[in-house]
Amino acid sequence: MNAVNLIGLILAAALAVLLVAALLFPERF
Repeated sequence: MNAVNLIGLILAAALAVLLVAALLFPERF
């Protein structure tokens, strides 16, 4: 695994967390 794949994986994970947070806590967004 190279750095680009690692960065992409981290960005995808962060985006997924934000999406779940937005669905669970819509009043905060």
